[in-house]
Amino acid sequence: MKELTFSSRDEFTRKPIAEKIIKLLDSDIDVSPLIIDGKWGTGKTEFCFKLKNLIEADNPNDYKVGYVNAFQADHANEPLLTLIAEVASFYDEKDDKRKNFIKNAVPYLRLISGIGLKAGLGFAFGRYAADIPDALADGMEEIKDGSKSLIDQSLESMIKDQVEAEKNLSTLRNALSDIASTNPIILLIDELDRCRPDFAVMMLETIKHVFDVKNVQIILITNAEQLKATIKHSYGSETDSHSYLYKFFKYQIKLPTTSKDADNQMAQNNVAYFKTIMQDSEVILHNFKNNEFIYDIPTFLDLSKLSLRNIEQIVRCIETLIIFEDKDKSKFLVLDQIIMVFLSFVYITDKKLLMNLINKELMASDFLNFMDSGILTIPDDNILNNATKSFVLILFSKLVRNQVISVKSSSGVEIQKLAQKILNGPHYDLLIDNNGINSDSYLYSYIEHTINNLLLFDIVK
Repeated sequence: MKELTFSSRDEFTRKPIAEKIIKLLDSDIDVSPLIIDGKWGTGKTEFCFKLKNLIEADNPNDYKVGYVNAFQADHANEPLLTLIAEVASFYDEKDDKRKNFIKNAVPYLRLISGIGLKAGLGFAFGRYAADIPDALADGMEEIKDGSKSLIDQSLESMIKDQVEAEKNLSTLRNALSDIASTNPIILLIDELDRCRPDFAVMMLETIKHVFDVKNVQIILITNAEQLKATIKHSYGSETDSHSYLYKFFKYQIKLPTTSKDADNQMAQNNVAYFKTIMQDSEVILHNFKNNEFIYDIPTFLDLSKLSLRNIEQIVRCIETLIIFEDKDKSKFLVLDQIIMVFLSFVYITDKKLLMNLINKELMASDFLNFMDSGILTIPDDNILNNATKSFVLILFSKLVRNQVISVKSSSGVEIQKLAQKILNGPHYDLLIDNNGINSDSYLYSYIEHTINNLLLFDIVK
């Protein structure tokens, strides 16, 4: 966690967002609890770690900053205990602040557990008393006669427990406020959208009823839409999950999925992320990483539905294809690498399209839609402006039904120029003809070979 900082890596330019969040936390505005919202696979957890480290790196308010992975705590089924343990961990075991805080927390924890147990037993007794086996029927009349008295006593006991619980809750909140008066507390709660619905709701209720005290600020890093679905799962489909959720939170900050590239143009974060993790791979060789054309591929595809996790899966596909690679099948590394990367994007983005491709059932309209493109006209269009996209359209035009490219006279010359640009030399072994790339080019058997390798495994999505 400590190694993740905006200084070491900030490919999505998110440091300014973190700095604005810190300004809000430092201000007199009551912003807690606050949601940092992002879809699955958009890098929320990494942003959370970087935010925590940024707060601690420049900490004039002497914040105590805690991190809770709610999904890891899910199995314990005690959200209050999880949060209290994180606060207690700020201090050494022998520290009086820690001892006093735990001392005031224990009675409430013990009592709410007791209430749950009593309620459960009472429910079980009332519902299943009639199902007691015949062998135990003796004495049931006495139990029935005394049931009214038993119920009265149970209700009286529960009322006393509730009064005691309110008293102990007040004591706990005072202890929390006291410990935060010296060191203001920021708790970052991550992965709540992955938890069981009942645990997620319990966590929200705990934040609302226990941790809404001065100098304690809660930041929830989650997928807000998924959290709304969780609420509907717990309370029913008719529940207004939006209103329910936002009665708990005062602010929401959405992590953007786009950022400015080197040319100051807006670009999808997953385009930048693709290059980052390709460069970080220990499996992909330097000549592959240095192939500038492979980084054009995500720029002309519609990646709006792909998360950063999907991009990681695409790179995992590429790494696997490299391991499976048959060197005898390869003739031009640059072209083979383009095919490998493109088909990996197809596999993760639209596996049905991949299957239609190999079964020769792919319609041109579906392929052009995937490519976010119209029909390519040669030579009227300057195909060299986007060499990678033009190459893919020309190559796959003979594998789809209907028309993908419109060729005119002298089109072969333009395609030769394209080959020369990509291969950095006059290599015409692509078997070019006036209609594009010859059907008997090795590239088509290489496409089939690559698809078969992709279909050998299944990347978990």
